[in-house]
Amino acid sequence: MQGALSPLHYELFKEIKKWIGAINYTNADDKAAYLVKAIRENWQFPEEYLREKREEQRKEEEEKIKFIKIKLQEEENKKRQEEIKKIEQVYNSLDPLQQEEIRIETENRLPDFWKVQLNKERVKGKTSKMLEAAIGEKRREIIKEWIDSGRIKYINSNVSSDKEVIFYSE
Repeated sequence: MQGALSPLHYELFKEIKKWIGAINYTNADDKAAYLVKAIRENWQFPEEYLREKREEQRKEEEEKIKFIKIKLQEEENKKRQEEIKKIEQVYNSLDPLQQEEIRIETENRLPDFWKVQLNKERVKGKTSKMLEAAIGEKRREIIKEWIDSGRIKYINSNVSSDKEVIFYSE
């Protein structure tokens, strides 16, 4: 619409469009005459109309913020899942003795509550999802520490394939 109108006419068009929406917030008997006079004399829009427009704008902003937060959370979750997958690949690439060492260290670092739960559930022969999540999180924490300290060397090599190469040093 703006391409067909000069900037001055476009501004006038926007003003008229706003007044068409605002006219319903007035007590005018002759709405057409009211519109003409309001536009010619550059009247203020009715306060109720302005209040409603501000509220609409506030809600739109809240929706945008909510949408952005959801998108950021989705990205964060995706990155976290990728990190979990990589760390699990590191763990699975270690030999059984190294995995056992990590398992023992994981169990030793669990908070007392989870240690008690682990001992109870071992007797039953099955662990809960919550306990598995706590153990998995602690195991990933330990593997990250080992990578950072150089105890595990982690190299992502693209030379001959997309496979990850892991070296374990004592």
